This record gives sequence, C-alpha cells and structure tokens, in this order.
Amino acid sequence: MQLWTDAPSKSKQAIVTLADGLNQSVESIEIKDSQNTAVVNMDSFIYPTVQVRDGYTQYASHTGYINRIFKFLGVWYCGNGKGLYKQSGSSWTPVYEYGDTNNNRLWDAAMFFDGSKLYFIDGSLQLRQYDGSSLTTLIAARPNSSFIATYMNRFFMAGPNDNLLWYSGLRDAADWTSTNKYTGTGKITVETQDGEKPTGLTGFNNHVILFKKYTMHKLFGEDSTNFNMTQPYGVGCISDRTVVPTRESLFWLGPDGFYDYMGGSAPTKISDPIKNYINSINMAYAQHCVAGTDGRFVYLSLVTGSATTPNVTLKYDLQTRAWWVESYVATAFYLDGTTFYFATADGKIMKMGGANDNGTPIEWSIETKPFSESDETVRKTINKLWVIADIDPDSSLNVDYAAGTEGGTWINGYSQTNGTGQIQSLRIPIIVRTPEIWYRLKMYGTGKAKIHRIVREISRRGA
Repeated sequence: MQLWTDAPSKSKQAIVTLADGLNQSVESIEIKDSQNTAVVNMDSFIYPTVQVRDGYTQYASHTGYINRIFKFLGVWYCGNGKGLYKQSGSSWTPVYEYGDTNNNRLWDAAMFFDGSKLYFIDGSLQLRQYDGSSLTTLIAARPNSSFIATYMNRFFMAGPNDNLLWYSGLRDAADWTSTNKYTGTGKITVETQDGEKPTGLTGFNNHVILFKKYTMHKLFGEDSTNFNMTQPYGVGCISDRTVVPTRESLFWLGPDGFYDYMGGSAPTKISDPIKNYINSINMAYAQHCVAGTDGRFVYLSLVTGSATTPNVTLKYDLQTRAWWVESYVATAFYLDGTTFYFATADGKIMKMGGANDNGTPIEWSIETKPFSESDETVRKTINKLWVIADIDPDSSLNVDYAAGTEGGTWINGYSQTNGTGQIQSLRIPIIVRTPEIWYRLKMYGTGKAKIHRIVREISRRGA
C-alpha cells in the first residue's frame, strides 16, 4: 500500500462560480439559479458574486391587508379591502371607504395626462376623480369597471363582466359622451370564441393591451378612425396586479407561468425554474398575486396551496435572468425614484435597504446540486474546497457538506462569526471526506455576506 505523496503527480483545479462568469480561463462548473436546490435571501446584484440581499426597515403602518401603495402629488396613499387612504403625518385619513371590508374586491387606481388628478374604481363604483382634497364622481364613465389604463392621452376602462373596452375623450378623463371621430369617446367590443372576460389592462409600447385569462389583445391607433384591435398571442393573465412594465419589457402572470414580452416577438415564459411554485398557485385567489420592479429585479408574490393571500415572494434578476426566493412576503410594491417599498398583509409598509430586516439579522442559505469527480472514488481522491467570501461585521458564515445526491446528514466544515467591526475577506479551506462519489454543499448564516467563488481541488494518487 503506497502512502500519499507530498506533491501528487496528478492534480486538478476547478473553479465553481455561483453566478457565472468568473475565471473562464480554467475549467469551470457554473452553479446558476437553476443548479441550486435551495436559495433563500440571496441574489446576484453584484454579478457574478452571490450576496445576501438588502434588508428593510419599517416606514409606516396601517391596518389590515394592504393591496396598493403609491404616491400622488408627493403624498403617500395606500389601499386595502376597506378603502383608499392618504398619509397625514403619522396617520392615515380616508379618501374613500367602502363601508365594508372585502379583500377580494377588484379595484384599480391611476393618474392621467398631466398627473394632476388621481382616478380609482372598485368594480362597482363609477370612476372617481381626486385632486388631493376633493373627490368627484364621473357619472358618464363606464360603469362596473375594474381595470384602467392610459394610452395616447386617453383613458381606457374595462370590467370583468363584459367584453367592452371604453375610451375617454382626448386629454379629458371626464369626457365619456362626445362623438367627434378624432377627439371623442367610444367603446370597442373584444370577443373570443369562448366568451372569456377581461382580467387586466395596461398601456405598453405605444398600444393598449387587454388581457383575458388565455388571450391578450393589442389596440393600435390614435382615434376612432384607425383604432385596430388584434389578438396576436394565445397567452393570458390571471392577475392584473402582476402586470409590470419596465423600460424594455412587459411582465405578467399567466395561468401556466410568468411571461416576458418585448413588444415584437411572442411572449416568453421565464418561470420554469420556479415551476413548482407556479403549479401550486391557488387559482381561486390568483387575483391577489402581485408583482413590482425596482429596475434591477422584478418581484413576484404568489398565493399558493390553501392560502388566500400571498404567502411567498420571489424575484427575477433582469440582468442574469435568475430567480431568487425571499423570506418576507409582500402584498404590494412601489418604486419611489430609486427607493423601493413593499407592503405586507398585516398593514406595514417597508423601505428596502440596510443590513438587517427591521432590526433582525437576515437569515440566508444556499444549497448546491451534487458534485462528483467523474468515475473517481473517495479511495483515490482528496476533495479540498476553498470558499472565497466576505463577512460583514456581526454576521456569520457556515459551510456544511453532505454525502450523496439528496437527503443525508449535513457535516459542518467551517463556522465563522465576524466580531471585528470590519468586513473580513476569507479564503476558507474545507476537506470533504465522504463514503460516496457525490457530495453537496450548504452555506448559510445571519447578517450580510458575499460568496465570490468556490475553488474545488481534486488530488489523486500518482500512477
């Protein structure tokens, strides 16, 4: 039996990049979002490093399940199943209250033309116009509307009970009766073979898009002389609150997945890595699913299993096209300039940013798919791992490994808590000893950390 040599005659180094792109001059094994079995509270904002996401702090609080947050004329507004409210100092005053609490009520709000007025509907009320102090009912507007959008300086409205798309007069959201063919009002019938009703409405890329559950319809033109409604693709929407426009794309949740549409080619389904979440959506309450964007990520909250309001929040990286899972659950989103906010089911409004979650250290983890070394066995090899990482002050990092392709017992190979008051940059050595060819890694901790890369060294006995 030969002893291990001091310098093995055959050795191999592999660089594992958690978010793609590092050390391409050597053999790399890339671990992207689809190659992890579990990731919580991490993202790829500093590509290609994987790091713990930003924390959040509480900005304001209300009562009940918040389903809308936005600003109008520099003032905060929020909505729930009971009504629409305006922030006044540290409290909220009602703009309009329904007289009951109904979280399933479909309603929408939007600003139009010069942004001096706010408009909102709830599926049964006439269109309301609000200027920051006084509320006006626009009795001529389409009744029983739940979806509103703006396009070419006109207001468009649709409802879940018929297939009529109404549009206002040019630059006048209060005009729903004039008949001038160039500046006047009108309505368009949008039918499908099965008679399905609208589920959402938005303006995007110089046209209006009307969604139904299984179809999308695009309106082109400027007035009644050239309005043209087409049905380009058999892709629908199940929640109007997941319709999110960005500078380049339109995103929304369909019955079979989350879609990206750039206006020219067919919509692309981008949700295959999270298909288990998509397949478990509670369709009876799918209207509560909601999405938003901060410019880098698109956030998506889903109602899954037996839940009746959102119970999981995920986000999609627009640059790396990776999905990440968050530990918090958001019920509404809003981007105020460069600052991102989200609301919760218990009436809180959170401001993103910081090193902890409202005073609590962030708990994060990442588990990789199994590694193996071809047909080598542990009797022939030594597996040494180097984890290149940064740990912020008052944060921790643990590295475990487990034998086999799934299941098994995790063995801790390294634990470190940074109490120095300065960021620690570490090159962590891990020796893996398992009775099997395959093994997996799990890194986890509290606070903030960055995982730059994993260097895997495999040394074997010389011939």
